[in-house]
Amino acid sequence: MASSSFRRGVRSSLAINAVVAGFGVLYGVGALRAGLPPWLTVVSSLIVLSGAAQFTTVSLIAAGAGPAAVLVAVTGLSLRHLPMGAGLSRLVTDVPVRRRLLLAFVLTDETYGLTIGAAKAGEPRPEEFMLGANTTLVCGWVLGTAAGVAFGEVIDLDALAAKVIFPLLFLGLAREAISGRSDIRAAVLAAAMSVLAALVVPAAWRITTAALLTAAIAATFPGRAPGQDARRSSPTEGPG
Repeated sequence: MASSSFRRGVRSSLAINAVVAGFGVLYGVGALRAGLPPWLTVVSSLIVLSGAAQFTTVSLIAAGAGPAAVLVAVTGLSLRHLPMGAGLSRLVTDVPVRRRLLLAFVLTDETYGLTIGAAKAGEPRPEEFMLGANTTLVCGWVLGTAAGVAFGEVIDLDALAAKVIFPLLFLGLAREAISGRSDIRAAVLAAAMSVLAALVVPAAWRITTAALLTAAIAATFPGRAPGQDARRSSPTEGPG
């Protein structure tokens, strides 16, 4: 039977992962138009589980880029998982290695943000919470991709929609994660570093550069480490 923390992760992620499913549709349509076979499009969403990497790959393939260019671009985008994984590791020190590897396989911006926010709010088992959120995300992303593949010929999606949904999605994640002045300072700093990276860094490396600069500067801020609130106080409801 699923634990209470797992169920809370599922419930907390439903709204965001509805948007994730929409991006899955966008990816499915874009991959088909770029020439990827339907089966490979769906399998890539099940294995890669990274919208940023998959959208970048499809765009480069459509533009005629070779494997080396795709590899460099995707590597630049994926390096942001290093500071994310380091931050999450503080919450799962007592979790078995196999379970940590399972969490790392679905380490996404959405469920990472939700898990850090839940830990700050006193979630007693953040690894179970994240597992529940990850399960919802995988279902939404893969089913959305399959829908995009199935109905790609009749769906006419304006590219502007993706440019609007992405900022709204991450603004929502930021709002969930902010709980104090140090978080507000970090959010403002991240916005500033993002603008700076957009001005001086190649597109494929902007997210990683902004994340690393923000992490390096924010590490000097006084404040509590992620998960400290969870250790000081826990909700009365324990694992189910």
